[in-house]
Amino acid sequence: MIRIALCAETENYGKKMEERIAEWAFQGRLNIQKKIFLTGEELLADIEQTGYYDIVLTDICLQGNLSGIDTAFRIRQIYEYFCLIFMSGEERYYKEAFRLCPFRYLEKPIERSYLLESLNQAVDRYQMLHDIFVFRYKGMSYCIRLSEVLYFVSDKRVIHILMENGREYLFYGKLDELEKELLKYSFRFYRIHQSYLINGRQVEQFHPRYVVMRNREKIPVTRTKKSWQG
Repeated sequence: MIRIALCAETENYGKKMEERIAEWAFQGRLNIQKKIFLTGEELLADIEQTGYYDIVLTDICLQGNLSGIDTAFRIRQIYEYFCLIFMSGEERYYKEAFRLCPFRYLEKPIERSYLLESLNQAVDRYQMLHDIFVFRYKGMSYCIRLSEVLYFVSDKRVIHILMENGREYLFYGKLDELEKELLKYSFRFYRIHQSYLINGRQVEQFHPRYVVMRNREKIPVTRTKKSWQG
């Protein structure tokens, strides 16, 4: 689930943006949790109680004593890995805002297409930072942490994902294409067999012809893949 905080200058504008975010999430079949705030103080208090947000969209001018820039600075001091998107109708804040390295600076009035594009790109960045793998199966989108994956195994055109908690997911695809896609993540997966991509951090024992995963399952190693360890 992706947590999104929206800090808006007015309640009406906040509700308008919330509707657009909800529409975007529905169309993309994304599992999100969103919340509107009217002051930076409210957002900081909520973070202290419920945890950090993955994406923060904030107006620069807010009600309360903290501006959007002040609020973002305080969040950055305690948590760096979130996508920060500023919203403003005034150019005079541009240089000051960019000292915080925001992901986007959206000028008001914000075009709907540009907002959706920015949100899509923010999600892509979030997935790479947190090693979140997203896939679709039978019209539904799923998000999993690659650190919790034991292995991917291909059976014809269906790829099975086995998780460390024993849960299994399915999606349609080719293992060759998946192997290339996984290279952009920090978690390394190894092709030890024509049909298997294993999580190197989930291997418990190494043997010449097989590896033992942490769930005690043995996965075969083909002769052409024996050099993967070194």
